[in-house]
Amino acid sequence: MTEIQNVYEKIENIVGTKYVSDSKPICYSYSMNCDTVLQGIPDLVVRPITAQEISEILKIANQDKIIITPRGGGADLTGGAKPIGKGGLVIDVTRMNKILDVDEKNQVVTVEVGISWSELCEQLRHIGIGYYTGSTGPASGFSATVGGGLSNNSVGGGGAAMYGAVTEQCVGLEVVLPTGEIIYTGAKANSFTEKQFTRFGLGPDYSGLFLGDVGIHGIKTKASFHLYPLPEYAAFNTYEIKKAKDKTPSERVTDVMIQWQQNHLPLHDFYYYPPTFVTILRGGGGIFGPLKDAKVRGGLLYYTTVANTQKDLEHNVERIEKIAKDAELRQLGDTLEEGNFGKWFYEEEGRWQWAYAYWGLTGTSAGTCGSCLKCPTYQLPDYIKLYDDWNKRNVNKLNEAGGGSASFIVFGVYPTYLDITGGLLFMKSDPELREKHYEIWKDLIIAQIKETGGIHYWMGEIIGRALVDSGALTEEYYNFMITIKKALDPNGILSPGKFYLGDKY
Repeated sequence: MTEIQNVYEKIENIVGTKYVSDSKPICYSYSMNCDTVLQGIPDLVVRPITAQEISEILKIANQDKIIITPRGGGADLTGGAKPIGKGGLVIDVTRMNKILDVDEKNQVVTVEVGISWSELCEQLRHIGIGYYTGSTGPASGFSATVGGGLSNNSVGGGGAAMYGAVTEQCVGLEVVLPTGEIIYTGAKANSFTEKQFTRFGLGPDYSGLFLGDVGIHGIKTKASFHLYPLPEYAAFNTYEIKKAKDKTPSERVTDVMIQWQQNHLPLHDFYYYPPTFVTILRGGGGIFGPLKDAKVRGGLLYYTTVANTQKDLEHNVERIEKIAKDAELRQLGDTLEEGNFGKWFYEEEGRWQWAYAYWGLTGTSAGTCGSCLKCPTYQLPDYIKLYDDWNKRNVNKLNEAGGGSASFIVFGVYPTYLDITGGLLFMKSDPELREKHYEIWKDLIIAQIKETGGIHYWMGEIIGRALVDSGALTEEYYNFMITIKKALDPNGILSPGKFYLGDKY
């Protein structure tokens, strides 16, 4: 009997025959995320339903030195939820998908981390007066799970300009450590406290160890979030941004966004699509089809704002639009057919679809590789230039890789920064081109790291390793990471390929 067969039987006794598999088609299906570059095929896939089951699996993995990769919905674009190299075991947490408690007194919701963001928001809107979690998860939230969003410091979705990244709404966690112990962070770290209500207290913020950790420090099983009542009133408008006088479109829109943020205006969301991207959208169809008739030739800036009274809403709109008017931006019409993407974003489920225009632009034959990052708002023109320059100097490599380019969409995040969402679109996802795609992808990421000091948040495989390869992480910082990793995971079984951490054992 081989070692992996022995492990299979042990795990089968924990979760049952139905929820563990070594079938080649099933294991292959877990070898990829939404990116199409490189993959490792696991030996086993297991779908537990409790933290206790995960605890027992991790104890077995430590005994037999089996590599573990945690996985949610697999919507990641940088290799965060697939094995790095062949073999090992993938733990799929999507059976753990319940809302466990809605504490309306404390305004906190507790969920299992395998629930998708869209399912969570849909259920919350029908509870009591109707709630949501502020920043409502990434645009891939129809399939992306709460656990994945927390593991990647995800930002997108509704409410980012008002509430920030999804991790900023996290009150506390239940986590299975790599060695199998189960702990709470936040208020429930006190064994006499019944419910989560604050993340901070009881000493250091240990929740932060597991937020944005891409599964290297533990496996999250439960999470608690602040709740917010659904706003009763909302407004939205969209502007065209063209070159004017001595300022480029990116300089003009940056001036407006900085004023919006620095004046603490009640923006729920705001997004900017650069002119080159709008040109692509004008030629497309589907959800962006009406843009063909909107007579837009520049970039697009749209915002949403919310309030609890009509009077407050009108006051919000007046303040927001005064800055746009003073900047002489052209306001588009009220309907989507006239280009009002703000209406589409807020009223027509656009918060779950805005990224489809980017990642799904070229259909199923293409490949997409993410390189999303955070930057200060004032740096937007620098990123426009970086992408233009990078595309020009890599045109030959891109052609050799089947064609493609780097581009992005911008959205505002509380309190004063932007999310540069995008990366590379390759026209062909042919497996024979994947090595070339990987090298080009890494080159773009390192350019972002070195030339503009970009702060990536989807670490996955490639970005975490690029941070090490580029020298962005100082020796002292990297050694600090290694020390923490070894303390929590002495046998190096949990996602060891990320940041090259497995090489340090």
